[in-house]
Amino acid sequence: MIRGRFALLALPVLLAGCVKYPEPFRPPVQRRPMEIGGDLKLSHFTAMGAATAPDHFISGVVPDLHDGAWRWVMKKPIFQFQLPTTKALRLKVDLSVPEVTFEQTGPVKITVMVGPHLLDTIECSKPGQHLFEKAVPEEWLSVNRPILVSLEIDKLWTSPADGVQRGFIITSIGFVQ
Repeated sequence: MIRGRFALLALPVLLAGCVKYPEPFRPPVQRRPMEIGGDLKLSHFTAMGAATAPDHFISGVVPDLHDGAWRWVMKKPIFQFQLPTTKALRLKVDLSVPEVTFEQTGPVKITVMVGPHLLDTIECSKPGQHLFEKAVPEEWLSVNRPILVSLEIDKLWTSPADGVQRGFIITSIGFVQ
């Protein structure tokens, strides 16, 4: 009788010892976060043909330099700049919408952002060169950290030959007084 009671009391203890533990897992690969700025020599303005131009690219810029002066961009290129001052600065962009892309996309709009702020929209109702220049509010800028600028096109061109997509052509971008 005592043995039966002992067996009944021992049964839950034995069953509790049969717990299946989850499989061990390997922690994810550790990656360094993307640094904005870092050890790069950033300036307030860059021409696409400049040797330091790639230092200003965060994403969305095709690295190939054409005619030593311009580069293709994707849907939303992002650039970074280091400013010497925040007073009386204007964002200046020299871009082009080629005829070959315009034939497919028609008029395009390019949204211009400085950091998280909407600066303006460039409306390209015809192909060719488009010069954009607009004052940037001083409170959007800083000399202590890189300033991000993004240009987002509303319609991408798709190459009929190979299906590659492109946005527009950029020649220079940055802040001027």
